[in-house]
Order: sequence, then C-alpha cells, then structure tokens
Amino acid sequence: MTKSPSRSISFQDESDSRFPKARVLVIGGDTSLASAFFESESSGGQQRIGLPRDVDISDESGIFEAIRMRRPDFVVNCLVESGVDRAEFDPQECRIINHDLPVSLAIACREFDATLIQFSTDYIFDGQKDIAYFEDDAPNPLNLYGQTRLEAERYIENLLDRHIILRTSHLFAPAPNSFVANILDLARVDSELLMIQDERGCPTSVFDIGRVVSAVIDQLHTGAGAYGIYHVGCQGDASWLELGECIIAQARQFEDLMVEEIVGISGNSIQGRALRPQRLVLSTRKLLFAFGVKPRSWRQELAETVERHYLMGGVKHGAH
Repeated sequence: MTKSPSRSISFQDESDSRFPKARVLVIGGDTSLASAFFESESSGGQQRIGLPRDVDISDESGIFEAIRMRRPDFVVNCLVESGVDRAEFDPQECRIINHDLPVSLAIACREFDATLIQFSTDYIFDGQKDIAYFEDDAPNPLNLYGQTRLEAERYIENLLDRHIILRTSHLFAPAPNSFVANILDLARVDSELLMIQDERGCPTSVFDIGRVVSAVIDQLHTGAGAYGIYHVGCQGDASWLELGECIIAQARQFEDLMVEEIVGISGNSIQGRALRPQRLVLSTRKLLFAFGVKPRSWRQELAETVERHYLMGGVKHGAH
C-alpha cells in the first residue's frame, strides 16, 4: 500500500510506463473531504492533483479548459454546498455549486473520456420509508438542497456513462467549523446543550469516504465497469443527539468540558430551519457487492475523528 503523493497541480508523464497510475483531478482541494481523500491509501497507485484555485468554478468554459489541459482519468468533485438552511436563503449559490458545477464537470468528462465521481446526499429522499433506502428507491426531496442535488444526479446520468454518484449522510470531520468542532466549542462554555433527537441518519467520516473513493478508483482503473449510483456510509444509524453524546464522551479524555447535560429537542422547533427527513438510513449493500468495500462502525470512526481533532489542535491525550 502506498500513500498518495504530496499535492501537485500537474500530472507526471508516465507515457512510457506499462502500468500508468490513475490520474485523478480533485475539485475542491481545500475541503475536509478532499484532504481525507488525499490522505487515503491506494493499492494500485494514483496520481492526485488539485484544481488550481484560480479556476472559476462558475465558468463552464474555464472548467472545460482545465480538464482539457490535464486530461485526467478521474475527476473527483469534493466541492459541495452543505448548508441545508443556507440554500433556502441563497438558492443561487447553492445551485452553482451543487448543480451547475457537477453538470459542467460531466460535460467536460464526456468530451475528454474521464470518469466523474460526484457526491450527492441522502436528502433526495423524504424519510418516510421504515427500512433502509436502496439506490433505486423513488426520491422525494423535502428542501431545495436535496432538490438541486437530485437534479444534478439526473443530468450526470443523462450526460455521462462513466460516472460514480456517491450518496452520503451526516458527514463529520476534525476540521475547524465542522460539526465536531462546533459541538466542542459550545461544550466548553455552556452547561446545557440542545441537540436534535428526532432526526436519524447514517453518520459518516470523511476519512471513510476517502477510503471508499480510493478503492473505487483502483478497481475502475483496472477494468471494473460498475458505474452508477451508490450509497456510502458507516455502519449503523444515529440521531444528532447521539452523535453529540458520543463526541462529548470522547472529548472528555482530552479536556475538561463545562457541559453537564445534553437535552433532546425536535428539529421542527428551531425557527427558520429547512424541513428535513426524520429518519434516513441508506443501504450500502450495492457498494459492498460491486466493489467489496465494507462499512465501518460510525462510533469507531467518530472516536478516531475526535482524537484527530485534538491532535490537529496540539492537545495531548489526557491533558486537563
């Protein structure tokens, strides 16, 4: 197993190699999702580079030219507008990132024979199903965020045969301004935290997503043809309240926190909050059968993410 190389803006010439590495262009290289992918291991070896920051993602011709110049085998779009509530107030920005950019990438990938790996969301469903959702279940988004992601899925399917769409749920990361960081910031100053208890999903680590994407690329590059839509996520489901409790419990190994009680509330009680499904569990069976990628426990992944958060901040284990 080899670690991905340090980030670059151009691919190395491997025209004389009998087994050239997969050339992977990453969109949104500054995101926590991209960082996790760059850190993930590859069994077959991959060249990974980021799209330069000076490329305007709202400019279709600029995207087209960037891909023409680099000729990647794979384009991984890690740039998403994840603000579900913000989308209702700024629909234009949401559409540019979650719809227009993926469509532009699909057009360019079709022209230059690349595979697009695009992230989508469990919020394309309404959460009315009592059991896990499969990839071919009928979508019914409840908010603009889910609607734009669904429209992007459909455009990609129509434009490009060689695509992988990965629907994810409840992503968490150790990065600043992440769910983990925000919970800990509140836990340091408040004795009581209010957490939503009536919305459930499949918590998923960005590092687990990076592992999945790397494995999928390795297999597609060696001849697998299992293109299409897949659900990806950690094993098990949880409410936001349960996630918060797990974060606090893990964090107490590293520092004293002021919070004494976590109180469960309804998501609908928060004024101005976009409507969300109450229970969304994604089946990852298709991903397992197609690529042999097994889901990991969300509790274990979250524990490791909290530890990473403290390592990034320079806090030593057991410090109080």
